[in-house]
Amino acid sequence: MTGISTSIAQAFYWVNSAHSWVFIDEASNGDTTGREVSFVSESGACEFFVFSSSAKTSTRRMNRAKRIQQKISDLTGPAFLPPLHTLGFHYSKYAPASSDILRERNDNFSTYNFPVDVLWMDI
Repeated sequence: MTGISTSIAQAFYWVNSAHSWVFIDEASNGDTTGREVSFVSESGACEFFVFSSSAKTSTRRMNRAKRIQQKISDLTGPAFLPPLHTLGFHYSKYAPASSDILRERNDNFSTYNFPVDVLWMDI
């Protein structure tokens, strides 16, 4: 969970391999409004990390939000890029289709210059 305001950025990183839930609700305390976050896990060790940064934003160094994300990445490792074919244009149709129909649809995409990278013919 990451929160960014005009003066500070903070993150709470919950680690648990059991079934876990996160509940985010609107909350208010007097004239202050915000969010209330509840973490619930069925079992396992209670491990969490808290990050905070109030560094001023300048052109020479990272701002608050980037600093927090860098610290989380240092802990967990960088996020992997998804497979290349998942980033393209997808066509999905839930219907029985023969190989002839697939070739015809593929040809139609090419004929009408419609970019398509993946044809999904079943869910």
